[in-house]
Amino acid sequence: MLTKFIAAFLAMFMPMIIAINGISVSIPGVGDTAQIEYDFANDKAGSAAGTVTVESKIGGTYDLFWGNENGEKLFVEVKGKAAYYSEFAEVKVKGGTGSTEIISFTAIPEGAETVIALKNGVVADTIEIPDEKIADYGKKEYSFGALSDLHFNRYNGLLTGDDATITFPNALNFIEGFDVELVGMSGDISADGERDAFEKFNSIASNYDFPVYTCTGNHDVSEYYELMNWQELVNEGVYGKTKADGVKAVADNGLDFVYAPESANGDAFIFLSQYQWDYGDARTSRILKDEQLNWLEAQLETYKDKSVFIFFHTFLANAEGEPMMGEGNLLTEKGHHYDLVFTPGAADEIRFRGMMEKYENVVFFNGHSHWAYSMQEINPQLNITNHNGTYATMVHLSSVSSPRTTSMNSDDTTENYMRKSEGMIITVYDDCIVFTACDFLKGQLLAYATYVVEK
Repeated sequence: MLTKFIAAFLAMFMPMIIAINGISVSIPGVGDTAQIEYDFANDKAGSAAGTVTVESKIGGTYDLFWGNENGEKLFVEVKGKAAYYSEFAEVKVKGGTGSTEIISFTAIPEGAETVIALKNGVVADTIEIPDEKIADYGKKEYSFGALSDLHFNRYNGLLTGDDATITFPNALNFIEGFDVELVGMSGDISADGERDAFEKFNSIASNYDFPVYTCTGNHDVSEYYELMNWQELVNEGVYGKTKADGVKAVADNGLDFVYAPESANGDAFIFLSQYQWDYGDARTSRILKDEQLNWLEAQLETYKDKSVFIFFHTFLANAEGEPMMGEGNLLTEKGHHYDLVFTPGAADEIRFRGMMEKYENVVFFNGHSHWAYSMQEINPQLNITNHNGTYATMVHLSSVSSPRTTSMNSDDTTENYMRKSEGMIITVYDDCIVFTACDFLKGQLLAYATYVVEK
């Protein structure tokens, strides 16, 4: 009688797959319950852009993952441990079907040969990626890490103390496993420009074989900021008489500089610092001086035939001048947003924007808003855009210490310190650049925020 009951139970309910450490183990005699259809938007290998449809009699949310040739969740080995890719999309099935759009920059990671649909952690269907779509990005030239918004002394846990003293080395330890040439940062090292924060930065960053370079953010040039503290403790090998290999140009302001190591094959990293906290009226607001913009324009002209990676703290409004829905920001139905943008129409903003329109070889990294990468569900341009090929590639860096979240129906922000810690690994190939977002606390690669752009 018990045997008949078990057989009837298995026949009645959805097929089950047990996922153990990323390896899918099928229960004998149980089949699939859903069907994936992937309509790719183009024929470019490695491009995930398109529409994914899931059909199933069982409604609810289906998570889509990249899988290897055996239909197991995709991972990479980092320092002898498996770092798994997160889901790259969710599909909500209602009335037998559901679909979702995969934004244009989304990448299929190398090694992915299948797509897996899971419901409540149980595999519902697996399909093969067409051979012509499987990613083969070619010869790797080099890689680097990209971080922002540490904020030493700002986020303090009851038991952990200054959380940045945990999240920063944890992020660098993870990035170290990718054999990077450097880590670039988009500022906000401190809470208010205090020397103590720069000392903490120095004591951690100096422990690694790769340089960790950064620009200032608005918090760094705040209440307690002194240039001599920055020059003494931040960006080792840049401001002293003896320069580190690869430091090519240091501006007269003693802040801005170019780093172009031989290993980067002529590509350049530009660290551009804002000199004050000023997000006010367009007639008077300035966060960059004219001489900084003169210097920047000269560097961009020098490296116009190479890839140039600019690290600056504050993001631009979108191409139409709307400050809430460009890269780096969002707008909920309740009107909630991050309100400190590079002031549209200010003289420095107009000139900087003009450079981003002219030099399309540039990748412009910025932080500032802290929005978690998952918030691209509210604004598809949040994490990356080039405004349909009319601008440089603009890339949002979430916060190492406290990525922020909200919801479409919210009028508030949730800080997630010691719950999330995000940044990127960037890999430069002969013909393209791949940006892989990470959650360092989870040791996870964020597939929904893994992107590819052509050089």
